[in-house]
Amino acid sequence: MLAITTPAATLRIEGEHAWLDAEGAPLSKVLRLFEQRGAEVLIDPALDLGRVSGEWENTKVERLIGQLASPNSYLVEWKRVASPLGDLYQVSRIRIYGKNLSAAQPLSKKSRVLDVVEGKDGVKYIRGEIMVGFGEGATIQDLNQLLRKINGTVVEVIDPPGIYRIKLNEGMSVEEAMAIAMEHPGVETTEPNLAFPSMGNAPLPGMGTGAGMNLNLQPGETAVAVFDSGLDPRYADLPIIRGTYDAVDPSASISDPLGHGTLTALVAAGVITPEGAQAAETGTPVLAIRTFDENGMTSSDTLMRALEFAANSGVQIVNMSWGSDVDSAFMKMAMDYAAQNGMTLFAAAGNEPTGEPIYPAGYDSVIAVGGLNADGSQWEQSNYGDFVDIYAPAKATFNGKGYAGTSIASPFTAGRAAQQ
Repeated sequence: MLAITTPAATLRIEGEHAWLDAEGAPLSKVLRLFEQRGAEVLIDPALDLGRVSGEWENTKVERLIGQLASPNSYLVEWKRVASPLGDLYQVSRIRIYGKNLSAAQPLSKKSRVLDVVEGKDGVKYIRGEIMVGFGEGATIQDLNQLLRKINGTVVEVIDPPGIYRIKLNEGMSVEEAMAIAMEHPGVETTEPNLAFPSMGNAPLPGMGTGAGMNLNLQPGETAVAVFDSGLDPRYADLPIIRGTYDAVDPSASISDPLGHGTLTALVAAGVITPEGAQAAETGTPVLAIRTFDENGMTSSDTLMRALEFAANSGVQIVNMSWGSDVDSAFMKMAMDYAAQNGMTLFAAAGNEPTGEPIYPAGYDSVIAVGGLNADGSQWEQSNYGDFVDIYAPAKATFNGKGYAGTSIASPFTAGRAAQQ
């Protein structure tokens, strides 16, 4: 069940049926309500969309779309989503067109920037979304009843480990929905769809005389998946790059608005040798996965999507050069599951020497990597503590500039682990 409001329309969908109340709302705005619930909407831009007024109660979605589209043609496509509690049926695509089906184009342009907000406690999360995990014995009825209570709908099932990402109505806050969910039968855990920041590398004035890049390295057998800000397309065709994937926008080609991902990918591959390390004779194949948007933010669902893609690609070593002091139950669950199923996970320990763990490096299933200077001494800005498993060179030169950070030490360690 779902309810969404615009200034002149409300929409609720439950299974194959919908409830719509509109008062002179532009049809484009009404159709955007379907987009917000996960449906792709395509429409012929030459059509006169007009406005919508009226009330529809418990109306089949296809009949509703037909009336909204009249006198034009329409097509409604559905998808079946398998979940631990049972199959879900959702509208996947709506097309409205005149004489030519191929004339239909996406109603809205996809945003490649995550909609991050900050809660009252300072924790950042994706606007209007919660993650819910159900316990043993829960049923699909428990899920449907919860969706009715919070006016939400499932937009993604992350299985494994079995988590439901739920989009909320604008009138329901994340905090209120979580409180309701925790009291609901069958619910085991809930939290916002958390947002996490990337970890930058500190520029080093006067540096830039490193070994340079060896773009002619031939790849070995074992690959590393690098979860970061992406990859500069100029390097995508190197033999050392096994493949690319954009987990922020899976329909997009690989890019790297920040440059951080390109640096970490080339370090993991052995193309860039950190100061104090011996140059690699054989490269490490890299699967570059973009998990951060152009603002340097990622989210729980994006990271879990990246883990799933890496696993399905047969890559079992992962580098994560990011960290947060937010300890997420669902991220821990995802990392633990990946490790239990053969993945080796490396993460940067952090660039502030607090002695306190950051996550995911702080999870037992993840190998935390601290930083070293070129002479083997501990880099003064590296985090430390019992949670740090290994230290590695943390300074490197890229495009004539020097950088330092545990986000360099971590991919270097992951890349060398792939060669053992």
